[in-house]
Amino acid sequence: MSAHAIESQLSILDEVQAGIDATTWGALTLDPDRASATPLPELVGSLAGPAQIEHLARAAARVASAQLENFPDNLFWDFDCYLASVHENAAASGDYTAYLERTTRTTVGLMQLYGQQSKIRFRYVHDFMYGFDWARWVRRDPANRVGIDPFGLSFLNQSESRGRDILDLIEANDTWYPRLGEGVARNPFSFSREPEAELVLYRDLSARGFIPVQAWRVDASPDWRRDCDALREVRAKAFGLVD
Repeated sequence: MSAHAIESQLSILDEVQAGIDATTWGALTLDPDRASATPLPELVGSLAGPAQIEHLARAAARVASAQLENFPDNLFWDFDCYLASVHENAAASGDYTAYLERTTRTTVGLMQLYGQQSKIRFRYVHDFMYGFDWARWVRRDPANRVGIDPFGLSFLNQSESRGRDILDLIEANDTWYPRLGEGVARNPFSFSREPEAELVLYRDLSARGFIPVQAWRVDASPDWRRDCDALREVRAKAFGLVD
């Protein structure tokens, strides 16, 4: 495939990348050594072969667009580990296109389920993309969950099931997951998740290595063993972010 043909396949990502760049804070990354996240065209072009690039570009565009739509206040836009993982899993599945389509559809559904247009109404997708949700889930039953990919279908399906459970709790006006007023973002944590607080806290966690999934790396080694939830709480208290 010629360079021109590759550029043509990647052009579908230009609009969504422009949307990310135009957000209030821009395309921020949690990579301590960079100022901005890897641009989607560059990332997809580095991962996919000639027969795969169109499919991976379309998948990346759909997921990133869903993230923009459902988490408009999101701050960090690292897709490296996510796309590398789904690309690798799709390539090993025996049917690259079908696996990628299924994973993409499920991921977009999660964005819609948990985001600002849902009753759940989380403000950021950080806990999903950076592995806090996955690591917490593995720690609850490591004997049966070790080795499950943070972005594999097993965990994506579990996240969907958990989201449905949360909706049931909201419908019942649960103490931990109550109904919210219009336009209010949900924060079930003890610490502030206002943008300025989120920026300070997550950058500190990244600098200290307290992130379960280094989402800015295509070669990340997800780590569930360290209780990054507890470490995050400690650092939030150190910054005076706990109510």
